[in-house]
Amino acid sequence: MEIALSWSVEVLDRYNGRFLNSPNSCLPISLNWDDFAGPTKALIRCPCEQLSMEDWRTRLGQDVRVYDPQGRLAWWGYLERVSHEDGELQHRVGMSEVANRVAVRYKDLGSSETEQTYQTAWVDDLESQAVYGIKEKVYNASFTQRATAEWMALVQLHENAWPEIRLAPRTRNTGDGQRAYYLECRGWMQTLSWRIWPGLNALTAHSPFQQGTQSLGNSLANRKMAQSFVPNNSLQYQRLAVRARKQGSPTDMLKFSLQPDLAGRPSGVDLGFQLLNPGELSAESYGWKEVNLPVPISLDAGLHYWLVLERTGAVNPDNFYLLGLDENQGYQAGTLLLYDETSAAWKSRLPGSDLLFRLTGLLDQVEQVRSVVAHAGQFLQFAEYDFGQSQDVPPLGDEGKDCLEVFSTLIMQGNAVLEPLCAGIDPNRNLKVWRKVGVENANLYLSPYGSLETRFGQPLEAPWQAVGQWLLSESARPLYLSSLTLEPGSGKLRFNG
Repeated sequence: MEIALSWSVEVLDRYNGRFLNSPNSCLPISLNWDDFAGPTKALIRCPCEQLSMEDWRTRLGQDVRVYDPQGRLAWWGYLERVSHEDGELQHRVGMSEVANRVAVRYKDLGSSETEQTYQTAWVDDLESQAVYGIKEKVYNASFTQRATAEWMALVQLHENAWPEIRLAPRTRNTGDGQRAYYLECRGWMQTLSWRIWPGLNALTAHSPFQQGTQSLGNSLANRKMAQSFVPNNSLQYQRLAVRARKQGSPTDMLKFSLQPDLAGRPSGVDLGFQLLNPGELSAESYGWKEVNLPVPISLDAGLHYWLVLERTGAVNPDNFYLLGLDENQGYQAGTLLLYDETSAAWKSRLPGSDLLFRLTGLLDQVEQVRSVVAHAGQFLQFAEYDFGQSQDVPPLGDEGKDCLEVFSTLIMQGNAVLEPLCAGIDPNRNLKVWRKVGVENANLYLSPYGSLETRFGQPLEAPWQAVGQWLLSESARPLYLSSLTLEPGSGKLRFNG
């Protein structure tokens, strides 16, 4: 107990580092670290008779730091929840129930598309956000009307914008019969979960039910066709698809190409192209047919481009291609043109139509992580990424996931050469991503008694420094330490638990 009492705890203002208080006689009960977040959880017991539950309520979300007996900063994060035990009762207040920016997802009873999911506009409590930061939550309402969903959002915001002190049965059995505050703390990585990822749409597409067809290459008036479009997001596009079939037995290829716009027409300059063998097309029915460009093509959101289709051989009235259309012209961001070789000009199709098409984009892994952190890292100062060789992956869409889930998904993918990745947040709240160290770099040892030692056989006085490292052992294979829990009162360590 003597060692444990020499540990110290500070609570600081998260924005300016102003000292709020250093609770006397606080005992860290357990401290946890891992190779994904750095410090993850801490449980601290504080007598602190001079502070009330209301005082602790105002300190939620503030900076908490734990120092070891030698004055080393061992753990850092924020105050997530406080509970006060007095006899058989418990008062508690925390951030987990707080939602000061709210939206509702629902299926509209008044819509013809009954399976379409809609989301209301966000509603905000700016005063709560100024005190605690932005904490979003999306509630699900199943089938309802838009006005009802908007009313539900306002109700949920009113009920959850501020943390409330609640009375509950006692949950811990401390056995000492003394009043105490229990501080449940989380690492700063957890705050990424406070924001909902708005998503990046990997698809730029127009794919309603097919209503119309267009011949391609059965006359000089339609040797080529082109659909203009505007990318939803700035991505690397590689997969192109259309609804198509063949008529007869064409022997030439169907060419797909992407071209920039030039005065409302295809420029004639291929940014990238790919050929489709006619053997992949049915002669009886339409189906989605996809090609992959040899190299992804970077397209910018908001600019006009063209998807151009043409046959590579000569016009043939008996053997040609057919493309699926939408003659309702439901795609507002583009238009369909046909190339008339006799006049060497692009002309509008009559009646007007849109091509059915799908373009699927990719985004560099580092750029996706950077976007997630920029969106959700309201308390972070700086981000540094060492992915080694990153990879292009489909962007994660709007699925109602929080940003911590999205960040974790991206990190767990590893890099382009399948090297595992680690992450953490340092005491200055700088987020870092790096490649997992190899076993060849191991320089720490796990003794037969379960203690951590340096390569010189000395005890590792700051065991949390071993997280994310390999431990050598005389009697077993090296152990990678992905997480560590320390109980300061007893000095007990738990590895990878």
